[in-house]
Amino acid sequence: MRPLHHESLQNPKRRPGFTLIELLVVIAVIAILIALLLPAVQQAREAARRMHCLNNLKQLGLALANYHDTTGVHPPALINSGRFDSSDFFSHGNRVLNTTGWALLLPFVEQNAVYQQYDFNVCSSSSSPLAMPVAGDDLVNAEILRAPLPFLQCPSHSEAGEVSTHFPGTTDIYSRRDARRTSYLFATGAFTDWDSPWSECQGDVRRGMFGNNGAARLRDLTDGASNTIAAGESHGGSRLKISPNFGPWGITGTHTCCHGRVLSDDPRSVDNSQFPDTRWAINAPWDDSGKSYAWVFNSGHPGGAQFVFADGSARFLSENMDYRLFCLLNYIQDGQPAYTP
Repeated sequence: MRPLHHESLQNPKRRPGFTLIELLVVIAVIAILIALLLPAVQQAREAARRMHCLNNLKQLGLALANYHDTTGVHPPALINSGRFDSSDFFSHGNRVLNTTGWALLLPFVEQNAVYQQYDFNVCSSSSSPLAMPVAGDDLVNAEILRAPLPFLQCPSHSEAGEVSTHFPGTTDIYSRRDARRTSYLFATGAFTDWDSPWSECQGDVRRGMFGNNGAARLRDLTDGASNTIAAGESHGGSRLKISPNFGPWGITGTHTCCHGRVLSDDPRSVDNSQFPDTRWAINAPWDDSGKSYAWVFNSGHPGGAQFVFADGSARFLSENMDYRLFCLLNYIQDGQPAYTP
């Protein structure tokens, strides 16, 4: 009898491959690996976005320094605000312009061609809810207002760069035509676009580096330029602010366009009892929605937001920092020493 060959004992219909259990195990291992790697990839992407944002702020810091070297003073946050209730001011031939400080900085951020096309004699927004007279028509600068502004857009701010129109050509408080949503606000202390010119706020210890129709010179920064916040992040849109109408709005000077506010109770004192309302802190929620109010410094970065200081340095500040200290970094004449953590 011939011996049986090994080949004859194999099932001729069986093919090599994975069993169902083996395939499920492989899929499970791949899923675990993806779950482990995904946070690391997301963290790396956020780190890159944060660095991009930091570079934007450094560029703005350099632009502010060059503007100051050229003019001897920093640019105002807003010129002739349509929310400033002063019939006396506007009866002397002044008109609502709503011109933002970002528009004045255009030549210093390599946007001189855009700057040359901007007509500073007419409004960027006709927002004038108090019926103050408005200069010209917002259509004049419409082409400039819709221009992309990458130096004012943080890549972690998903709504940055979107174009928004709201009752254009009217005196509505949020009137805007093809406005670009941006990501940064000037540090204006306790003051907003409703308030008096910067020069008239000198008796208030809560005055910031920027204001309406005026701003500080370097010698006005008594705490030192390295301890004074010049501008910081504020991310608008329905995701992070309680109203989609809230700014920042770049060079369109509608309501809430460009003032970054921090608030304490007393215009004459910064003792510890004057800081009860921490809803103005970094990334602070305003209500149960968990979203921030219009002028609050907030960001899409986890744990805090980024700021540029008057000396041109830019750094990340934690949302958990002491609120009084944060206010002191924003106030330029509080007479108190400040330090960064």
